[in-house]
Amino acid sequence: MLVDSTVNKTDAFSHFWEGLFFFVDWYSSIQVLKTLYMSKIDSEAREKISAYIEKANGEQKEILNRLRVFLLQEEFAITEDWKWGAPNYNSTGMICWLAYFKNHIGVNFFKGSLIEDLHGMYDEACMGKGNRQIKFRSLDDVDETKLKHFLYEAIKLNKEGTKVEAKKIVTDIPEDLGFEFESNPNAKVFFESLADSYKRDYVEWITTAKQEKTRLKRLNTTIEWLSEGKKKNWKYEKC
Repeated sequence: MLVDSTVNKTDAFSHFWEGLFFFVDWYSSIQVLKTLYMSKIDSEAREKISAYIEKANGEQKEILNRLRVFLLQEEFAITEDWKWGAPNYNSTGMICWLAYFKNHIGVNFFKGSLIEDLHGMYDEACMGKGNRQIKFRSLDDVDETKLKHFLYEAIKLNKEGTKVEAKKIVTDIPEDLGFEFESNPNAKVFFESLADSYKRDYVEWITTAKQEKTRLKRLNTTIEWLSEGKKKNWKYEKC
């Protein structure tokens, strides 16, 4: 039986073009997604961050510059961004922000709760939801070798599309906090005016303390801040 070679060649040619069009369509989609993703990045981030760091004083400025250079190393392929009035670092989503405060520089990992703290660097007072913060009070505190662990894990989580599970909002007032409210009515009134998510910030902060002295300290701080009309994360609201 004779096979029409012209037909076979035509079919092969047709399949080739179908495959090519599929590839072009797929590649175009990737580029569109990439463009949409990159469009979210503040085009003036670099200049804003440089200006932000210039406002810091003394050693804090040195720490910020060192951390910035570290975060932008080619091996991490991280993009600089600007959100909430502070430097933000991005790789297939937000990785961390960098900010200076009165007594320290903070690097906050948005999915830090999913990253094992191998080196005991997380600040216990800043543990909430998915966020975990590492504080630097001097240049000597900056250990790039240890920091790489957190950065690689954060980048990996974003690439895998792993998300921090939303927690059920539990706002049941612990007994010791309720007792303190009896003698601090202003704190109670402000607490009750808060949205459930803000109430949870305080409740979880108190109830997750591992030691009694830590819990007592957090309880006293909670009453102090609530009496002053402050949310738990008030320090970071201007970051």
